[in-house]
Amino acid sequence: MCANIHLLDFSVDPAHLTGEGQAKLEKEVVAAITTQLETTKEGKEQEPFPELEKVLSKQLSPLGDYLAIYAGPRNSVISIRSYPTGLLTVNVEYYLQDGDKPLLTLENIKALEMYFGGKSKEIDPVKAFRVKTFPPVKRGAKVDVYMTTTDERLMEYDVDKIIFDQKSPFQHVQILHSLTFGNMLVLDDLQNLAESDLIYTESIMCRGTEDYKDKEILILGGGDGALLYELRKENPKFVTMIEIDDLVMQVCKIHLRSACGNTLDNYKGSNYEIIVGDCVEYMKNCGKEGKKFDYVFADLTDIPISPTPQGEIWDFIRLILNLSFSVMKPDGRYMTHGNGSSSPSALKMFEEVLDRLEDPVEWSRTHNFVPSFMEDWVFYQIQRKQSSPSS
Repeated sequence: MCANIHLLDFSVDPAHLTGEGQAKLEKEVVAAITTQLETTKEGKEQEPFPELEKVLSKQLSPLGDYLAIYAGPRNSVISIRSYPTGLLTVNVEYYLQDGDKPLLTLENIKALEMYFGGKSKEIDPVKAFRVKTFPPVKRGAKVDVYMTTTDERLMEYDVDKIIFDQKSPFQHVQILHSLTFGNMLVLDDLQNLAESDLIYTESIMCRGTEDYKDKEILILGGGDGALLYELRKENPKFVTMIEIDDLVMQVCKIHLRSACGNTLDNYKGSNYEIIVGDCVEYMKNCGKEGKKFDYVFADLTDIPISPTPQGEIWDFIRLILNLSFSVMKPDGRYMTHGNGSSSPSALKMFEEVLDRLEDPVEWSRTHNFVPSFMEDWVFYQIQRKQSSPSS
């Protein structure tokens, strides 16, 4: 059960949104929508369609700025809004219960788009006007199907069920099932990893170009277990993983098994150990003990989207970077994920942070499309800047 909102945008010459033109256009919009609305449940015959009842009609300005609201079948609300620029928007909102037929099907929506497309040519046969209808936006559903890209574009997932939903002391942990991507780990409403996303793990590893054989490796975060699982296949000397949220690992070992294999079944093996704890404190202790690693993987927070590289998350990123280099061997490598390619300003700020670290570093970056992110994702490979040999 959820509230559905169908949206339609229709652009016309502003001259048609004042006086008699506005009244005529509104009447035609109401008539067109009326012919397309479905008023019955599945399996029942079509009932006679009642006329829409006008609830509000208000001229907001004399320049074509107008609002009209109608009450329709099944407690629906149809709002018609015009703007002085010539934009006319139509919203159809209603509550959809289990077993109900949508008020507007895809066929109905396409019919409206064709009708208004023809109407724009009728109004002005020379100038082409924009007509666009949108799929319904579902609000208040039991399963939240919407997430955002890094640059705040709305994405709708084909999630059909919630497999796990619980709050840990650290975050909101969910496993959602997607018809396209399989089981997905979602933390604090952000998509983290799905069964479809081996490319994410291979990209942060730079698989095929890095040699992990007989190396000492530290993973910061990585609670889904996928990175540890794939690194173990590379015959490292030893891998230590520090994850603060045990609930994430307990859930992933059951519901994300195609990504993490049997890695999370036991927290200690012949060449790896998983420690439930704070990676900051762990690295501070490593510094005191003089423990060093060939590779440090930061599978933690994304690069923030912010106007400046300031704030709590940026401070955390700087702290992790500096601590990581303090526990790395001189020729060690720091591997991490960044953010989406569609957020170049955030990536640039991160690169400026790299250029100002306590230890001078040099870096490269790669990118790959991660299926369940629905984005091209950027990954960084960072190492200490090598001094030039003296002549």
